[in-house]
Amino acid sequence: MAVGKEKCLKILKANCLVLLTLVGAAVGFIIGVVIRNTNPTDSTLMWVGILGEIYLNMLKMMIVPLIVASVITGTATLDPKSNGKISLVSLGYIMSTNFLGCLVGSILCVIIRPGEIAKTEVKALNSVPLETEDIFADLLRNIFPDNLISATFRKTITSYDTEKYKANVTINGTIVEVIKTMVTGKDLSIANSTNILGILIASAVFGIATASTKEIGQPFFKFFYAATEIILVILGKLIWFTPIGVASLIGKTIGGTKNLEDDFSRLGLYIATQMIGYLLFMIVAVPLTYFILMRMNPFRFLFTVIHAFIIVFATSSTAIAIPESIRKLEGPNKLDRRVTRFVIPLCAAIGRCGSCIYISVSCLFVMQITDQEVDAASVILVIILTTFSSLAIPSVTGASLITVIILLTALNIPPEAAALLYSFEWFLDRMRSITNYSVQVTCVVFTQRMCLSSLKTGNKDDKTLDVLNEKENGIQIAEMVDDEKCVSQETFNQRL
Repeated sequence: MAVGKEKCLKILKANCLVLLTLVGAAVGFIIGVVIRNTNPTDSTLMWVGILGEIYLNMLKMMIVPLIVASVITGTATLDPKSNGKISLVSLGYIMSTNFLGCLVGSILCVIIRPGEIAKTEVKALNSVPLETEDIFADLLRNIFPDNLISATFRKTITSYDTEKYKANVTINGTIVEVIKTMVTGKDLSIANSTNILGILIASAVFGIATASTKEIGQPFFKFFYAATEIILVILGKLIWFTPIGVASLIGKTIGGTKNLEDDFSRLGLYIATQMIGYLLFMIVAVPLTYFILMRMNPFRFLFTVIHAFIIVFATSSTAIAIPESIRKLEGPNKLDRRVTRFVIPLCAAIGRCGSCIYISVSCLFVMQITDQEVDAASVILVIILTTFSSLAIPSVTGASLITVIILLTALNIPPEAAALLYSFEWFLDRMRSITNYSVQVTCVVFTQRMCLSSLKTGNKDDKTLDVLNEKENGIQIAEMVDDEKCVSQETFNQRL
């Protein structure tokens, strides 16, 4: 009896933060429902969500330093061949899953046809979406930022000079007069958003260069290794504020929704189509992939990162969960930090499987409600455009919906119809973010499995430091990657 009690207490202690976060989510939902019934003002919603905003700010504050430090230390402990293999394997996995997301979403939408029962008059949008060519141009510009300091808080984006004019358009068989916007010129402007992809590439270059300089680069490497460990310690403390932050964010989101019942009656089949696609990946594809790779219980693995899942659900961003992902994948799952600290930020930047499901289903849904012909050619075009456009979707709330509007314009479909999709964006954004994250953590496992031989032999020649720990006697101990016995710091420097 005493043994059973002790075991239960041990389990509760190990999962205390997860349980508190789930309680916080439930409390937030209750608060949101209560507030929603009182028709809250903007001021009320602001104060309900203020603790969540503070929590997000604390996490965002640490994301860029963690990405820079962890990517530099991760790539510096590998030789160029291993770095190249990890990059190619992870990029191939990301592109493949993004494509599969587009394919599954398109097939589901063609079979279920949710747009057949949702035909209704839609509200016109008065904005100019980015053209497809400008999406890729901006992507290339941001991969190679001209200023690393400014890349931490802004990115380059194409903006348009426009003029408004009146035009007659046919929506659902009715001719209506709308005000349209015409592009008269293009300019480069700045968006207040972290250029994660540019920082990731630049940090990887610094890490590779550090590895090539041998002894000279060791002080540089040790500085960023120490910075990584310090940041993780800080994040380990901040993460205990998650229950409060989650309760605040969910309460504000639920409290601010309007006309929930009416919108669901019109978009129920569309939402069901989206959810089927998400669940196919989260419950079938991801667990099956993990089981094939590791021959272990996939749900036990997913449970170890459930706290990160809750963070993603509360914030609608996989980038916010980067610190917790690194902590859990390197801790309970014992994945190689050289893989996790490069692949996790890369996946957060361009891993968009769930978003691809959302975009492909949404585009075909809009085609159906506007009586456009959904033939094989249009479905293939949607799949191709969505696959490549997914590389340019930022890891921020609502970015996928903007991509839907862009693709509708590229397909010569009135983007005004996308206004109908805003109703349940708050919910679908969270579900596709969770799907994105489930595929992203599996990418780390897949990459390590495929690169296992390179990881074992990748740094035998330069004997790069694997773990640095401070001992009580002041001597730093280094554990070699090839599992050789620990040596003193002085001996390690001599071997370098």
